[in-house]
Amino acid sequence: MLKRIETSEVMKRASRFFDTHNDNCPTVEVVRQTAKGEQIINRRVGLIPEAVTTTFHTILTEYVHSYNRTCSIMPAGMYTLDDLPSMHTNCVRLSKYCRCSDRTVRNHIGRLRDLGLVCTKFHGNKKAFELWISPKFLFEPEQMEAEKNAQNTPKIALSPSNPKDFPHNSTHLEILEKEKGNADLFIKYGEHIQGQKGRTDNGVQPLYDWVDQQREDQTGGGPILTKAEIVAKNDQNRRQKATHMLEQRMPNMPKGLDPKFWDMLINFWLYAWKVVYPNREFSKDKQEKALVAIAKGVFNNFVDDMSDKEWLDYYQFQMAKLDKAGRYYDNHPDAYRPDPYAVFVPGKGYFDYENVKGFVGIDAWIKKDSIKNARNRKAYADKQEEKVKRCETLLRTARRDFEKLRQDAKPRKEVAGKNQLALFQYYNVIFSGMGKKWQEAFCKQYLGQQAIDFEPPKYMKPKRQRAMADFSAPTVVYVEDYMTEGEGYYS
Repeated sequence: MLKRIETSEVMKRASRFFDTHNDNCPTVEVVRQTAKGEQIINRRVGLIPEAVTTTFHTILTEYVHSYNRTCSIMPAGMYTLDDLPSMHTNCVRLSKYCRCSDRTVRNHIGRLRDLGLVCTKFHGNKKAFELWISPKFLFEPEQMEAEKNAQNTPKIALSPSNPKDFPHNSTHLEILEKEKGNADLFIKYGEHIQGQKGRTDNGVQPLYDWVDQQREDQTGGGPILTKAEIVAKNDQNRRQKATHMLEQRMPNMPKGLDPKFWDMLINFWLYAWKVVYPNREFSKDKQEKALVAIAKGVFNNFVDDMSDKEWLDYYQFQMAKLDKAGRYYDNHPDAYRPDPYAVFVPGKGYFDYENVKGFVGIDAWIKKDSIKNARNRKAYADKQEEKVKRCETLLRTARRDFEKLRQDAKPRKEVAGKNQLALFQYYNVIFSGMGKKWQEAFCKQYLGQQAIDFEPPKYMKPKRQRAMADFSAPTVVYVEDYMTEGEGYYS
């Protein structure tokens, strides 16, 4: 298990790093123009400003608080020196503590990242990120080496020559629940944790028997395990122990509930715990109360007659509502987060159906957003339609201007005095502002007109000119002999 960090010790090591860095900064000569002439001034470059060190101290305080709390509530083996817990934050939140703008905090974090003091990993478009402090500043080098050796070295019992009987690291611990829901740790086969005696689940061999035991574990008296194999085995044991402790905290599935509904229910609760209550702890009893409230208030106890696809769509919609609630609380960290179930007043839990200001109220929020999005889409479509009409009208105007220029007719006032090249440049600039699609349409129309020497097509001439030219093709009727007999139409 990782040890607790003291902010003062970390800041001492960081201060020594700052002093060493500033002492090693080079000195350059700068020529300055003054009233007395040029003066040469020696100036050191690359110094770490005081504002950056102040920001680092603030970030360090927040990180150490988050680190110590995470290590105190998470089971042993969840984090190692190579995988330290992170602090989820953003520059806007840090700027409140640093007494400066979020842009300044972002610049300071970039400088600290270049110096190797912090490491960040960004998530999403809200500028939220995970932040780590470098382990070489969090721990002393001797402590880091001892911690890694403790993680990679197999646990070996003391020699029988030592009469002392201390509890071993593999002593089995059992969590016993009290009436008020608090948990104490007791040794299963011995005294209280404050005592000195304890027993282990597995037989721990003394130091001189460890090699023989390793040979007996191998089939046919195989070779002794290598250090890498021992490290992998110890890591697997730690992960199995952590998984077992997490399974003990997992609530029980209600009787008679379909397993597919149980998966929806437990996944919904775990995600709600992560995005809505990230800084709270819930015992097994409290989790079961929250599951009952969610099953009734969110899923209506799964009694609705819906197909599997409809249930899946409904589940995804509820998860989307959780995302919306999580984003709201991320942007409003000081907002009140009610309990997931009713504690004193019935119907006041966050997931209760009667609480219109809780999770159910997000439906009206989503409906309002959908109406707003529909209006925005309608306004965008109207704007696009208006743009299409404007561009089509402009294309017709450009075609007529080129035809008038070719026929030496009187031009419009806007294009008077322009030749063919100037007129093309004039309209090319206009259509380039309309987008690539309309610019290509204009160029295609221009090339088509140029191919026919800017003569207007017959179907585009005025109606009067078409009537005078009689462009309509004559109608030809083939008459057979039998059609002319009698008093028919063709007689």
